[in-house]
Amino acid sequence: MTDRRFPFTAYLLKANKVADCEKALFQGSIPLSAPLNGNFQPIPTKGGTPPWVGAVQTLLESPITASMTGGSPAGLLLLKRVEGTFVITFGHAWQQLDDDWLERSFGLRTALNAIPKERVIEIKTEQVFARWHLASERAPRATTLKEFGVDFDRDLVAVVEGQPTNPKLLGEIIRGGTSLRVHLPIKGLPEALDHALTLHKSIAYQKDWPDIDSIIAVSDEPTKTTLDDLLDQEITTPQAAKRIVLYTPAHRKDEAITADSYVYGRLTDSAARTSYLTYDNWIAYLKRSDKTPSVAEARATALHLLDETNNELKRYAVYDSFGYELGHNGQPYILSSGTWYEVAQNFIKRTDERLKTLEPPSIGLPAWGGRDEGVYNEACGKLPGMLDLDAKNVFYGGGHSQLECCDLLHLKSKTLYFVKIGSKSSGMSHLVEQVRRTAELLFAPDRSYREELAKGLEKHYPKVTRTWLESRPLHHEWTLCMVSLGRPALKLPFFARCAVAKLSTELIHRGHRVAFIHT
Repeated sequence: MTDRRFPFTAYLLKANKVADCEKALFQGSIPLSAPLNGNFQPIPTKGGTPPWVGAVQTLLESPITASMTGGSPAGLLLLKRVEGTFVITFGHAWQQLDDDWLERSFGLRTALNAIPKERVIEIKTEQVFARWHLASERAPRATTLKEFGVDFDRDLVAVVEGQPTNPKLLGEIIRGGTSLRVHLPIKGLPEALDHALTLHKSIAYQKDWPDIDSIIAVSDEPTKTTLDDLLDQEITTPQAAKRIVLYTPAHRKDEAITADSYVYGRLTDSAARTSYLTYDNWIAYLKRSDKTPSVAEARATALHLLDETNNELKRYAVYDSFGYELGHNGQPYILSSGTWYEVAQNFIKRTDERLKTLEPPSIGLPAWGGRDEGVYNEACGKLPGMLDLDAKNVFYGGGHSQLECCDLLHLKSKTLYFVKIGSKSSGMSHLVEQVRRTAELLFAPDRSYREELAKGLEKHYPKVTRTWLESRPLHHEWTLCMVSLGRPALKLPFFARCAVAKLSTELIHRGHRVAFIHT
């Protein structure tokens, strides 16, 4: 039995939280055999009949005679090593751990140092800035990092799984988030955790993962306090509902939670349940409780995650579910899973230096003047040689898919203009995606998109030549120009600057001419 491999999930406790964990969870536990130092706390199974059994019974001709009760035992293993103390969880026991006890970077940092970039199996990420989005990509077999669609300019990497360089110590596959998951004989666990601690302290991962620290956790306590104060001011404004998103923080910890519903505040039989996590739902709870939204209330308000039987899976503070972006003293910050992150200075510098190289197009545009985008584009379309293609979509790709080639087109100078108001990261994100899509379709060997575009031009501008669409346009002859209404490139929100810099680099490498202008 000692040689059989088992899956183990290990958490590293903060040194100053070991006593708190022992007091809360290991009273009356079973000591480990020498020479190991630690304890085991069994958690008895909770059996019962799931409510769906009764619902199914109403559809049957005769009663269910088989036993439909069940449950799964769980346990916590406290293992003290020379360099650190671990809790290994079995079954649902991880739900007993307080997030404040845990070293959140343990599993991920260990995995990054153990897994070479050619042996990655899965990456879970959290896209920050502009649109908050959780994503998971899994390969059928270990493959290179470049095969995954991770964008370190916008993504916080939550979990990495792959094949370690030292399988004798760590097993054939490891997975790291807040916890580290390994498959080993139990007798090999102490040595594996000692090795994991060494990996956790190393920065060797930066060789294979050089860009992963573009977004780093804020360690300065006064800065965290200042950021919370700024968030406190935001919470009281009408814009808060548009800028603050809520999502389950378990994603960052790679915990197996699928919540059926949520409860804000006290978990009682009469407590209101909701199927979605939204900022508005939290505000509604506060109004019912005669409370005012604030950071203090977000920290004090419990968020209960329930299963389909209304049993609690996990409890967090609402604050731990916030996703939020702000700028302070020219520095971008992100709040995610209860942790403030900042953008590394060398990454900011690298981004801004790239933007400084972008030149304006040969044909400029008039001042914006605060007008609606559509109104502005319509006015520009009346200039000599300029075509207004805003909202003149091309049906392409099957079904009812509609694509907008560009906002403005100047045929003589061969310039395509893509126009967006530059005050929001989300708007510039749309612009970048439009430029990328047009570059992929208009200059593709396949002429089908150009044929549809020609039909659209014939409809809206029947007197304008369309012969240039009969063959594949040459990359270097055409200029793709991004237009920011109201803000120069270096004054855009940081994510927008990242997106513009990254896209321009990609397009130039493909042979395109890229320009940028603000009005």
